[in-house]
Amino acid sequence: MDVREYRDALRSVLESTEAETLRRLGLISRAAAEADIEEIVLDLFVDDDAEGPFDVWARFEGESVFVTQQRLGDERQLVDVVWTESGWEPPVPDRPSGWTRADLQEALVDVVAEWLTALLPTGAADRVWVLQTPDGEIDPRELRRPGRT
Repeated sequence: MDVREYRDALRSVLESTEAETLRRLGLISRAAAEADIEEIVLDLFVDDDAEGPFDVWARFEGESVFVTQQRLGDERQLVDVVWTESGWEPPVPDRPSGWTRADLQEALVDVVAEWLTALLPTGAADRVWVLQTPDGEIDPRELRRPGRT
């Protein structure tokens, strides 16, 4: 599997989860607006073995964010790929042979950033949305809805 094939396969799996992701993004956006939070950080965690599983969690930057994060709880989790008896759930593609953890992480960030940008709620333009990896190995990506400068 080459980079393009991996990206296409991953995007297809992510698109199958869009309804729930849209719902959660809406909750996160509304909570940020109600609490006057200006920055929403989306942390992409790649599992230690880097075989394929990853998570994306939203958190808020700024003063007094703890209560808002606690209120949302697990609704802040946008993607959760786990190993089950029958394989990955949702069924993301395995890391291609020969790829390093860094290769996988870069492809995940690219695809997830593109996918989430298209899903950001209308009110998202009033906030800064950033996708990053907590380890800092990949430069943070600011997500901007089309038409936002």
